[in-house]
Amino acid sequence: MRINGRLLVPLALAVVLASAACGTEVPPAGQGGGVVATTLPNGQVPRSAQDMGPRRPSDEEIPVEADGTFVAAGGQGRVIGSGKRRVRYRVSVEKGIEWGDIPAWKPSEFAASIEQVLAAPNGWTTAAQHPVTNADVNLTRASWSFQRISSSSADVDVRLATPNTVDRLCGASGVDTEGVYSCRYGKTIMINLRRWLQGAPGYPVSMEEYYAGVINHEFGHFLGFDHMKCPGPGKPGPVMMTQTIDLGGCLPNVSPFTKNGQFISGPWEAS
Repeated sequence: MRINGRLLVPLALAVVLASAACGTEVPPAGQGGGVVATTLPNGQVPRSAQDMGPRRPSDEEIPVEADGTFVAAGGQGRVIGSGKRRVRYRVSVEKGIEWGDIPAWKPSEFAASIEQVLAAPNGWTTAAQHPVTNADVNLTRASWSFQRISSSSADVDVRLATPNTVDRLCGASGVDTEGVYSCRYGKTIMINLRRWLQGAPGYPVSMEEYYAGVINHEFGHFLGFDHMKCPGPGKPGPVMMTQTIDLGGCLPNVSPFTKNGQFISGPWEAS
């Protein structure tokens, strides 16, 4: 997205991926990404876990607008991780989306995919064992755990919405999502339906890895992180890097931490 005329978060699916440090090893794109399977309330496995190669609809098939109102996933999720700051999040999907031949994403499915990302190895919960300290973002031995709730008292609301709705709501906060990107403003994370269904053209990762990248990136903004630059050619890109726009010589990476617990970072880039 663009803020004040500058590109910001591709998450929306700008996938930002972060996780590794100089010389650390990360899985090559297309070989997992650390996402683990979870189950829906009805016992089904979410789509991203059961199908490693979901069909990517064409631009003409993508719904671009809907009601602009949202329905939240019901119930309460399990506590993910043991970090000292508990982040309570709500998951919503825009109402009135005309799915056509595209299988509809229900709030429960979207919630399961997010939980899958947050519970994966090398994600933000890794900070419980490897706390993050960074004076630039006022963090001292920070660590996080997560739990989904369905009430409006959530710390952050994660919404899956059509491109026009994302543009309108993010634009009201000064963020230009250009019909494709996602954004985070205040207590809201907007995930762009176009990228959620298609991934990012030219960005060499699976859809499952894309989901991990965009969710980790946008949650990273909520946790207080700004954008980062590539730390060096051939190194894993930080999850807070706008990797879907330009890898800058870095390797695609969708996790905040390496498998040995090192936080993947690079030079800061104001968003």
